[in-house]
Amino acid sequence: QAADQFTFELGGNGQDKYGIEVVILMIGFFILVVLGVVLMTLGQRRIPTLSAKHVRGNRVYGGTKEFLPLKVNQSGVMSIIFASSLLLFPAMIFSGLYELFPNAVMGTLKDVFSPQGHAGLIYNLILVAMIFFFCYFWTAISFNPKEIAENLKNMGSFIPGHRPGTPTAHYLEKVMVRITFVGAFFLSIVAILPTFVQANFPMASNANLSAFYGGTSLLIAVSVAFDLVQKIDSYLVMRNYKGLLQ
Repeated sequence: QAADQFTFELGGNGQDKYGIEVVILMIGFFILVVLGVVLMTLGQRRIPTLSAKHVRGNRVYGGTKEFLPLKVNQSGVMSIIFASSLLLFPAMIFSGLYELFPNAVMGTLKDVFSPQGHAGLIYNLILVAMIFFFCYFWTAISFNPKEIAENLKNMGSFIPGHRPGTPTAHYLEKVMVRITFVGAFFLSIVAILPTFVQANFPMASNANLSAFYGGTSLLIAVSVAFDLVQKIDSYLVMRNYKGLLQ
């Protein structure tokens, strides 16, 4: 009889209790978030390329079809780190000024730059705008379409439908602008997801628990995990073993 009366409950803030179905829902939501981060971290736009054919003796070389991979999340976690780090400075400044001059104006400014304040929506909008800016800024620094177009031209490869050289560089730049928008949009969702979970799920009202559902920590953990797997895989291949990714 004691076993029949057993119930599983998770205590939240105060006297709130949550059943097993809520716990399963939160775990499933966490798995979906991790899956989305993994897919976006590994996401690529593959540009088809063809190598020019050339004849040597009786043999024909080249003419093979390959792919030029362009990462969707080219900036990685750096854009979120830059955006969130820069937003810490006005939050600290206005919090200090509010302690010295406790008035309505300073209180409003303190809330604007605080994700837990009454103006958390404004904070998230500023954070999203800065993430988009740093995504495009980082991509412009790390991705050079002219250099890639020249390398393809020197190797005798080309993108079907686009002439080698400047037209290829313009095409690569246009494609990169589009996929960077997708990557920035995804990073924005990951950045504001902990605040959303903390505000709408009483069970995850604790900041430490809601941080598991997004932010820089989750992106860094996934990126480091995949880097470690790739290094182990390359080491096994060098030793003539079967790789982990095969």
